[in-house]
Amino acid sequence: MTAFKLDELQKRLIAFFKQNLDQEGLTLREIANEVGASHPQTVLNKLNQLVLKGYFVKDDRGYRLIREEVGKRNDDIIQLPIYGFAQCGNKGKEIIDEYSQEKIPVTIAFIGTSDIEDCFFVRAKGNSMEPKIQDGDLVLIRQQPSYDESDFVFVVHNQLPKLKKIIKQDNNLMLESINRFFDKVEISPYDETKVIGVVKKIIKNM
Repeated sequence: MTAFKLDELQKRLIAFFKQNLDQEGLTLREIANEVGASHPQTVLNKLNQLVLKGYFVKDDRGYRLIREEVGKRNDDIIQLPIYGFAQCGNKGKEIIDEYSQEKIPVTIAFIGTSDIEDCFFVRAKGNSMEPKIQDGDLVLIRQQPSYDESDFVFVVHNQLPKLKKIIKQDNNLMLESINRFFDKVEISPYDETKVIGVVKKIIKNM
């Protein structure tokens, strides 16, 4: 496997996490001070880069070092594909599979299910679901046709993949955004609409 080239700050972050395995409670500012970073946002950006390179995983406990060298096996870690909205097509995951461009390491505990074949990430675009889902967030989807009105769903509506809520209003189904500046969109009987899956987790701004 080809090794990824690391910059000096990325190397210092790996060394810091190796020496301090329990990072719970540490702020980004505190980590920045320890590794000599100019700003907490710089640390966040570098950690997200290291997640995508396979050195770290981000789960409910925060960032965790999973390997010092890419290629070192960890049975608790799986690689899930990331798909871009513009490439999803209109036939569900069968079409999406053709366009996976990258993968992200996550723990099985983070996914919360053993059915990993039904899980994948999409990268959010736009601001219609703010503040819950923001532009650039990675959103974990579990593929399933059923959903509750409280769920965020990944739906293909007239060939456009979207993250929305689906609610019932006056006996009509509506696509609903969280951002109040976006209007509801009625799903008419003539629309092509398919629920691909339900949002299970959100990894912020990667």
